[in-house]
Amino acid sequence: MSNRLCYLVVDDLECEPADRQGTLVVLRGSKPSRRTRDRAIEIVRSLWEEDRLPLERFANGITEESIVTISETDPSETLLPVERGASELCQLLSLQVAHQVACKEARPLVSLVQAVLEDERSLSADELGLASDRKTGKILQKVAATCADLARFRESMSGDARLVLEIIRADRGDEEPEVTDTGATIAEADEISKGASGD
Repeated sequence: MSNRLCYLVVDDLECEPADRQGTLVVLRGSKPSRRTRDRAIEIVRSLWEEDRLPLERFANGITEESIVTISETDPSETLLPVERGASELCQLLSLQVAHQVACKEARPLVSLVQAVLEDERSLSADELGLASDRKTGKILQKVAATCADLARFRESMSGDARLVLEIIRADRGDEEPEVTDTGATIAEADEISKGASGD
């Protein structure tokens, strides 16, 4: 049975709790999880990047700290370590992809950012255009936000994801035997064989 999972993505965390405003996201799900929280952030971030939210929203960007749970119920079941590990691994993959995609999108800005940071030359006409484009700021904030989300999640992981890796490694099935070419000639191999047998 699906429940309504409600999350508030706060505009400005520096405001007093009573004065905070934000965007309410309602999702369907059997129970709250980090995945549904990140999905809520992803939805709001997409709306913001597409200019479908007011311009004054999220002046400091959108991070994992921006989300506040409005209504959640305690999970009725406890996950086994391997189940928790699989869930964390899936989330880690998702965050890694999001960060790398953001970095790829920001690559055209490298010369602009480098020029501004080093302050050794004036910006070119193209760089001035990029610097004045609102999308440039959003792209840079997205890089920072995805990097921060990935780092925080890695720090919060239980370590159970390695259980999944161990299961995958252990289940080798009908793999071909591993063969290593030592570069020895037939004669050398015969001598090695004799030495090993003690003849």
